[in-house]
Amino acid sequence: MAPFPTPVTQVRVYPYIPDAPIIVPPVFTGGAGTYSVGTLTTNIFYNLDLTSGEAENGGPHAGNKYYAVCKDASGKEFTTPWMTCLKAGPQPQFGRTTHLGHPMHQTGADAGSDAAVASPDIAYQIHLSDIAVNAYVPPTEPLLIPLIEGGKGIATFAGLLPGGSWSVSVASGERVNPLHPGMTATISGTNVATGKPFHIPAVFITKEAGDPAIFVQLRHPREN
Repeated sequence: MAPFPTPVTQVRVYPYIPDAPIIVPPVFTGGAGTYSVGTLTTNIFYNLDLTSGEAENGGPHAGNKYYAVCKDASGKEFTTPWMTCLKAGPQPQFGRTTHLGHPMHQTGADAGSDAAVASPDIAYQIHLSDIAVNAYVPPTEPLLIPLIEGGKGIATFAGLLPGGSWSVSVASGERVNPLHPGMTATISGTNVATGKPFHIPAVFITKEAGDPAIFVQLRHPREN
């Protein structure tokens, strides 16, 4: 399938930092242009070409990795996969080519190595609203201790199943009970893209209790 450019507006471009629970400021805002996805045999091509917008915080730099949050023609917001900046300046361009491997049809060491090559730096980001952060209580206890209600933010899953991990940034909302670094919590919200409830299947530890609050998935030693 040849790439079919579709118009995008209100584009915000952010540096891509894998496995990082921090949310960094955008390097390009108010962008407009086209976004396209195409395939050729087992290759997938992603391209983002911006014709307007404003550079922020030094702007994008050619050769570095970024992702973008855009609105399509219907006004629906979506997040692109990370792409490499191909051209900086007032009309930056970004692109990426990935290869679809088929490790499920292989066995032994070759399957594991091909799977790693086929899926490098995989990260998914989900924009959430109506976020509820509750203190983690063992499932056998009939307790619910709310910490944050009505927040908004971004949940990021980085890596491959089952070894990937979640991190969440939660801004604003009502602080129902005190939140402190080191507290364990569970997090749920509404997926902005789908409008459906989304419960993150993980237990988190609070890394930063400010605004935004930063949570990273709690890992037991046997999981590392």
